[in-house]
Amino acid sequence: MTAISKLLHKFENKFNRDVEHFAFRHPRLAFLAMFVGVPIIILIGVFICTVLIVLPISWIFGWL
Repeated sequence: MTAISKLLHKFENKFNRDVEHFAFRHPRLAFLAMFVGVPIIILIGVFICTVLIVLPISWIFGWL
């Protein structure tokens, strides 16, 4: 369990360093990614999760 925790902590630290480096080198692109890209990715995730829940229910009740 501690090995997995250490691995996740190490991955998180590396990811944070890489994102910070990217943001300092490309500030406009980072701004665009944060305020346009991330909300679109979140909406896509919500859509996919909703479809995965609603589609089987609609098949069960014969709505499709």
